[in-house]
Amino acid sequence: MAMTDTRSEADAPAADGAAPATDSDAITDVFGNGDHKAIGRLWIFSAALFLLGGLVANVIAGFEQANLDGFEIAKDGDQFVQLWSLGRDLIMFGGVVPLLVGLAIYVVPLQIGASALAFSRGAATAFWIWLVSTGILILSYIMNGGPRGGRTDYVVLWSLALGVMLGAIVWALICIATTILGARTHGMSLEKAPVSAWGFFTFAIVGILALPIVMGELLLAFLDVRYGYLPTDASRDTLLSVLDSVSIAPAIYWLGIPVLGIAVEAISVHTGKPVRFHRSAMAALGILAVYTFAGDFLSFSTRGRPIAFDNGAYVVLILLSSIPVLSVLGLAGESLKTGSPKVRTPLAAGMAGGLLLLAATGASVLTAVAPIVGFLNTNFDAGINLDSAWNLAGSSFHEGIRGIVIASAVLGAIAGVNHWGHKIWGRSVEDRLGMLATLATVAGGLVWGVPLIITGFLSPDRFSATGGIVEDGVEILNLISAIGTALVAGGAALLLLQVLGASAGRGSSVEPWSGLTLEWATTSPPPIGNFATAPIVSSATPLADDDFDLAVVRTGTAAPTGSGATDSDASDETKAADAEPAEVTAGGDA
Repeated sequence: MAMTDTRSEADAPAADGAAPATDSDAITDVFGNGDHKAIGRLWIFSAALFLLGGLVANVIAGFEQANLDGFEIAKDGDQFVQLWSLGRDLIMFGGVVPLLVGLAIYVVPLQIGASALAFSRGAATAFWIWLVSTGILILSYIMNGGPRGGRTDYVVLWSLALGVMLGAIVWALICIATTILGARTHGMSLEKAPVSAWGFFTFAIVGILALPIVMGELLLAFLDVRYGYLPTDASRDTLLSVLDSVSIAPAIYWLGIPVLGIAVEAISVHTGKPVRFHRSAMAALGILAVYTFAGDFLSFSTRGRPIAFDNGAYVVLILLSSIPVLSVLGLAGESLKTGSPKVRTPLAAGMAGGLLLLAATGASVLTAVAPIVGFLNTNFDAGINLDSAWNLAGSSFHEGIRGIVIASAVLGAIAGVNHWGHKIWGRSVEDRLGMLATLATVAGGLVWGVPLIITGFLSPDRFSATGGIVEDGVEILNLISAIGTALVAGGAALLLLQVLGASAGRGSSVEPWSGLTLEWATTSPPPIGNFATAPIVSSATPLADDDFDLAVVRTGTAAPTGSGATDSDASDETKAADAEPAEVTAGGDA
């Protein structure tokens, strides 16, 4: 299509199977033809590295909070907040979001049968802009900039660098969303797209709508500080709360949308049973996307934005946000029950990520207690008395929820890298490292988040080390939380080792499993152009259809009659599903 960058026929792979592009071609492919697979690999590796760095910064800040009587690592309270803010910035927009973007850039065109990513050179440009601006962001903190920074020029540089980072991510998300909307193969409507592709699509749409709001606030901060309308000292809390609109529940559940999509995909492949209620799962993800975007405008939990309207809609969102998450997991759970689950990293990490997200949405309900009681007392003279600790706005409670959601997103990335690892690098990633990463991240997410949730009831100040009422037990809870963050950092380190190992060509060249969606209809890694012949689909699981010729799609040449080429590359799970397609779709809506 006109909106995609494609190679000419002269540059296309031969029909009889030219050698696929290798990792050594990555830089050439990015600058030469904008191959989405090389771009995706660059995003994945760089994001995994920055994610680990952000988590390490958060670990240091966490251990600093374990002693509220003074500062042992940071020089003072301002430097402590800078360290914490650096960790938050890198974890979210240097690590988790770009990591999911990288997976989407690589996998989505394959899943929808496209030969290229829409605006693929734009996606490559977005990567380099994001990479450079992330480095500048780190430099601004080193030079005493960022929230609570002491040097005006570097506070300004921080706002500029973070804004450019977000702009680059938005442009990459536009490339992903446009590909899904305009580059789907013949016969593939949106409802026939894989659930993981739909998850990446809704993730992209929410990001495209929400991140420009933060960019606008950063622009205002840039102008205020740069031209002296807001002195650096007066801008402390204003700058610190700029990211709250996307890092506070329910807005932060945005990170969980692709996690659930990846979980559904992993369950479908590693149980041998595609999710029966395909469209229902897609609808639930869409509802969750609406919830997360609405949270941008209705959140009252930040200290930097006073409440100026009734929060009833926000309270409803908080109370109901668990429903779409539970719906997706429940619909996918039917495949676990009726299929033959293989306990592998993609299945374990995908399910664990979904369950952690469910736990976060459930715990967030506690933030609705104070506004509900206040409404009853104001309008009905209910006379209900609650300790002020239930007013959780601006407290560490929200940092606990954020920690659990971040761990969920890391698990989603682990599941995606392990599920599509062979497809991405042509080599299997080390499954034992993946299982260790999964266990460390699950334990770490809970140990990171739960103590901070409890601390939110004990101290009303988000940064107890710099002020606020501190009750007994806060220091030990902060220490436990720091240990949990360190465990998540360990999981991220193991993920980075997996990426490095696969990039270096280690691991088996034999594809360990296969599925029924289009990414499994091409070689690993795929050649330039992805498919020898554009696939034609008639269902959400085309490789299970009798009229789908795998040999034609993969090599451009039909296999001899009776050769069984359609099933020759399928795993045991795929063959089992092919043998009973009626059972897979009976009673469902796929």
